[in-house]
Amino acid sequence: MSTRAGASVIALWLVVALSADFIASDLPIAVRVDGETFVLPFWVRPARLQTETQVSLRGKAEWMVGTLIGTGPLQTLATSGATRTDPLPWSPDERHWLGTDDIGRDVLARLVHGARVTLLIALGVVLLSSLLGVTLGALAGWKGGVVDLLLSRALEIASTFPTIFFLIVVVAALRTPSVGAVMLVLALTRWPEAARLMRAEVLKLKEIDFVLAARALGASDARILVRHLVPNALAPVIVSSTFAVGSAVLLESALSFLGLGVAPPTASWGELLQQAHRALVTPGAWWLAVFPGLAIASLVLATQAVGKGLERRFDGRR
Repeated sequence: MSTRAGASVIALWLVVALSADFIASDLPIAVRVDGETFVLPFWVRPARLQTETQVSLRGKAEWMVGTLIGTGPLQTLATSGATRTDPLPWSPDERHWLGTDDIGRDVLARLVHGARVTLLIALGVVLLSSLLGVTLGALAGWKGGVVDLLLSRALEIASTFPTIFFLIVVVAALRTPSVGAVMLVLALTRWPEAARLMRAEVLKLKEIDFVLAARALGASDARILVRHLVPNALAPVIVSSTFAVGSAVLLESALSFLGLGVAPPTASWGELLQQAHRALVTPGAWWLAVFPGLAIASLVLATQAVGKGLERRFDGRR
């Protein structure tokens, strides 16, 4: 996959995640019922529409602007109005483009909303881990001495723990982890890489002439770090962070597959795979695993392609 193709795939999934409610929801984008107009009811949740769905509103509304997919990710009665009588899960058809799961929820609706949760966790993990790693790595590289020694020992200790087992122990201790908790736990496993890269770059740059000139002019340590060293040392951290997005997606998916990720019924791509594993006892229910798996693979491959492109670009500048 080329860098441009990878960037396009990432942009597509970001658009899907940001507009998930406009793509798949149990309530329409706008509707007029009994002389009253409701705009974005899937956000406002007015009392008048608490028991309504897009299917039930079709015969009552004066007019309605529906979403692309007329069901929400938690809507277990997604098959309302259908004529099929075969047992669940249902295979893909004209009503449910990617089929349904074993309790009748639309797979495409859950895939769309799962993109929001998965990308939020992945990007949050990279942001938190990079912020922590850059701060600690820059301080250790600049100060040296005891500070550098302590960080080096911390990096060695962190690298000795198997990541997945550490995640399982910590997340299991939380019992019912939220999106924020999963994000924080995953970030604790990713910061050493950013810290190691930042420390190495700062050690190399702090003896270069422009830093020595800033020191001679009386610039404070904080100013030298923030204005001179960190901006010039960020290139390898940015490249590493791009690869880390794909790693975070895989880690979140692994945790959710093991039942230790975001608590159901919240949809994430890993949770969809976990549900698929439970339902694959149904002969031929291939769609439950194939489509979430393809979504995960496309995003991971896209981040790898963009990361390699950035790596070539930064190496060329050096």
